[in-house]
Amino acid sequence: MTKEQIAELRAGIFTLITLVGFGAMVFILGTQKGYFEPQITLKTKFLNVYGLQAGAPVRFMGVGIGQVKGIILPKELPYAEIEVLLQVNKSVQKNITRDSVATIKWLSYVTGDSYVEITSGEYRESVVEDGDSIKSAEPINYMAVLESGISIIESFSKIFKKLEEGGFVESLSNVSVSLNESVKAFQKGEGLLHSLIYDPKGKQLMENLVTTSESLKRITAEIENGEGTIGALIADPTLYDNLKRLLGGAERSFLLRSLIRKSIEKGNEKNP
Repeated sequence: MTKEQIAELRAGIFTLITLVGFGAMVFILGTQKGYFEPQITLKTKFLNVYGLQAGAPVRFMGVGIGQVKGIILPKELPYAEIEVLLQVNKSVQKNITRDSVATIKWLSYVTGDSYVEITSGEYRESVVEDGDSIKSAEPINYMAVLESGISIIESFSKIFKKLEEGGFVESLSNVSVSLNESVKAFQKGEGLLHSLIYDPKGKQLMENLVTTSESLKRITAEIENGEGTIGALIADPTLYDNLKRLLGGAERSFLLRSLIRKSIEKGNEKNP
C-alpha cells in the first residue's frame, strides 16, 4: 500500500470511530430522555398559559414523563381557551386516568421557566388513550402576586414618608430618649422608684405598707364575718338596738350618767 492509501485508511477508520461514538452517545442520551420510547399525545386547555413554551417538561407526580408538543391558539377570542398538546411516554399511560388534572407550574420564579404537572386520578377511572383530553386547573398568576406585593411595599413606603414629614418619627425618637433616660436614672438610684426597691429604708417602708395592708384586710374580713364588737354591731341589728336603748336610757337616768362620768374620770387618772 502506498503512503496515500495508508493515510486514507487511517482517516476512514478515524471517521468511522467518530461516527460510532457519536451514534452511541445519541442512543444513550435518547434512551435516558425517552426520545426512542413510544409516546402518546394528550390534550388539555387553559385560559392563560403564562409563557409556557413548546418543549417545556411534562411531569407526573414530580417525575419527568415527556414534553409540551405544541400550543394552539384559539380561533375565537377573547374568551376561548388555549389548547396545549402534551407528548408523554407510553409507559406511564396506565397511570394517567380520564380524571387526571394538568396544571402549569414554575421551575423558577426568577426566569419564569414553566412546566406542566399532571396529577394522578382515581384508579377506578378508565386509562387515557392517545389523543384524549384531560382536565386542567388554572395556574396561580405569580406575577400578579409579585406585583401586589410590590404595590403593598410602595404603599407602606409612602405612609412612612408622610409620617416622617409630619414629625411622627421624631416624636417616637423623643419618647425613646425619654424612656432611656428614665431607665438610666432608675439604675443610678435617682427617683422614688429606685429608693423603694433598692434602699433599705425604702424596703422597710414597703414591708410596713404590705403589713398594714394585710392587717386592714384581716380586720375588714372579721367585720364582714361579724367578729368583734364592731362586727357584731354591724352583723347583728339587735345589739345595735339594745345599745341605742341603753344610751337613750342613760340620757334620762341621772344615776347612770354619774357612773359613766366616774368611769371616765378614773380612766383619765390612770392615763394622765
